Amino acid sequence: MQNWDRPPPDIAVAELFERWLPDAFAATGGRAPAGAPSVRFSISGAGGGTWEVRGDGTSLSVTPAGREPPDIWIRQSIADLRVAMGAPDADLPVLMPDGWSTRDLAFADAGDVDLVKQISGRLAFEIEGRRRRRWILDIGFGKAGVSAGRPRTTVRIDAATFDGVRGGSIPPMQALLDGRLKIEGDRALAMQLLLLVGSRLGRC
Repeated sequence: MQNWDRPPPDIAVAELFERWLPDAFAATGGRAPAGAPSVRFSISGAGGGTWEVRGDGTSLSVTPAGREPPDIWIRQSIADLRVAMGAPDADLPVLMPDGWSTRDLAFADAGDVDLVKQISGRLAFEIEGRRRRRWILDIGFGKAGVSAGRPRTTVRIDAATFDGVRGGSIPPMQALLDGRLKIEGDRALAMQLLLLVGSRLGRC
């Protein structure tokens, strides 16, 4: 039986976006919430590329990036994308929360739509692993975020603290108050991201 929670670990990035995600959406009875944002993925490295993912009701379209700006723009390396999908990395913690699938990384939940619309800007989220390994997610929200030349905010967290946040034993805001989660740049923008992360983890 096909596992629609995780793609094959050696799947090509183009196949992931152009075949696996739409097939997983259809096979699991996926339904995009009203007003779901369009998401552009720019994946760097050999075999990477840029794709636009948009959900509309029971259909999911994945197309090459067009001229119209997306609602959300995610930039990431192939290596870091594979870790996000569940590939092991000895220097990083497990990234995907329990109960999540790869589909959850690409699609907005109905409870996220209003929160996402309130975020405007480009951020970098970094997890500091062992031996100077860093996992980085560069994400822009709204017109200001997708058109920005670089992130104006960086959120950094160490691997052990992230593991606690992922598992639910450490609330994101507590990590911030304790100084284990560090913010450089626009704190208001970072707080909006933390609210979104906390909201999603709370529904796991």
